[in-house]
Amino acid sequence: MRVLLLFFLLVSPAFAQDMDIAVRPDAIYVESMAGNIVPMERVFFHIVAHNTSQNPVQIEWLRFDVTNSTGILFSGQYSGQALMALFDSAIDRKRIEPTAKSSLDLKPDERKAVSDVFLDFPKGFIGESMLVEVSYKSGGKPMSRKISTPLKHIAGLSGRLPFDGVWYVAAEHGYLDPHKRFLAEAYAYDFIQIGANGKSFQRDGSRNTDYYGFGKKVLAAKAGTVVAVRTDITDNDPGDPNINTPGGNVVVVDHGNNQFGYYAHLKAKSVSVKVGAKLKAGDPVGEVGNSGDSAEPHLHFHVMTAADPSQADGIPVVFENWKAQAYGRLPVERQQGIIPKGEFVQP
Repeated sequence: MRVLLLFFLLVSPAFAQDMDIAVRPDAIYVESMAGNIVPMERVFFHIVAHNTSQNPVQIEWLRFDVTNSTGILFSGQYSGQALMALFDSAIDRKRIEPTAKSSLDLKPDERKAVSDVFLDFPKGFIGESMLVEVSYKSGGKPMSRKISTPLKHIAGLSGRLPFDGVWYVAAEHGYLDPHKRFLAEAYAYDFIQIGANGKSFQRDGSRNTDYYGFGKKVLAAKAGTVVAVRTDITDNDPGDPNINTPGGNVVVVDHGNNQFGYYAHLKAKSVSVKVGAKLKAGDPVGEVGNSGDSAEPHLHFHVMTAADPSQADGIPVVFENWKAQAYGRLPVERQQGIIPKGEFVQP
């Protein structure tokens, strides 16, 4: 059973009005997972420092504390070269807009981020709140800014694989996954099919029909109601993504409990459902295509907190009743779990 934590961002009284701290996503979840010795919980988040003044500021250190009623459970504090490296890493991985690298200075309206923070705890040890504080100088005067983020437990989505047959996991929840530069896609999966030749395509791969996954059925991961459909985007030529419509042809399904499934890059004119349609788990929604920000035919699937991805945060997904076969002589049956990148999976 997946138990997740939702962080609601509350800002404490400021010591100054020229620095804003944000924890992203606004809804932050904790994954429950099996540990080698005891069950573990993992939290993932970004911290963004924003100079909202008219003057340059110099950041001295950034600190976060995960706390409970008995005291601090975990602390992280970064300064100097270590903090610079974290800021530069966020820029390199396109988690935030570029600023001057190898620097702790922020010009007016500039932002820097410590991104993709993953913390693992034994289950039950994550506390009631997280404190984030930034110490900095403005005009040579020492200042600081602190926020407090309470924690709240909620349930996450658990559903079936959104396809039949054997598929390869090309992208998943890892902290280097490029999906994480978009909040709604923080826990997205990409699935492709691999042929006997060890590739995702046959012949020279210049046509979408060369790809083994192209045109395969996409299935609802869980029962729900269709709330958005787009099916008029022309499929790209392989290697030529359309960044103007990132999702391409899309179906969004309200799976209940403020959990919305996003099935993207579908084949043009293949969507078989309309807004308002009631679906059962396993019902077809469309076919795998190569529309939107896609270089080759594949299925992009993520779950988010709202129907509009520009207003949503990503939710981790646990898949039910699937078989893994990348690391064993025979497929291994799994009742429930997160699927790793590099795995071959099937229902």
